[in-house]
Amino acid sequence: MRARAPEPPPESPPDVAVLVRKSLDMIFVATAQPRDLEATPAMRTERGDAWTACVRAQIISVAGARLRRQTYRLTIRQNEIIDRRRAVPGRDCVSDDYKPILPTK
Repeated sequence: MRARAPEPPPESPPDVAVLVRKSLDMIFVATAQPRDLEATPAMRTERGDAWTACVRAQIISVAGARLRRQTYRLTIRQNEIIDRRRAVPGRDCVSDDYKPILPTK
């Protein structure tokens, strides 16, 4: 019988606030001018090979009008955002615990 190889230690959750701050133009259109950013802590995906988190912000339309708060679901792998999709109202990112993302100086 072969002994099983030891499993690697579990990957610690990514710092969602740091990832969002450094990837704002990947998440939001440049003209959106996102404000009042909030994000949820990262949670493992069902398959366990990535993390998901939600981010929301008040944004500006192309015409300059304030739009309602927009929410996106992020998929994170190896400390990188690999996908972002607009959250489906009533299904995604509804009851998650959002915390403010403070700007860096």
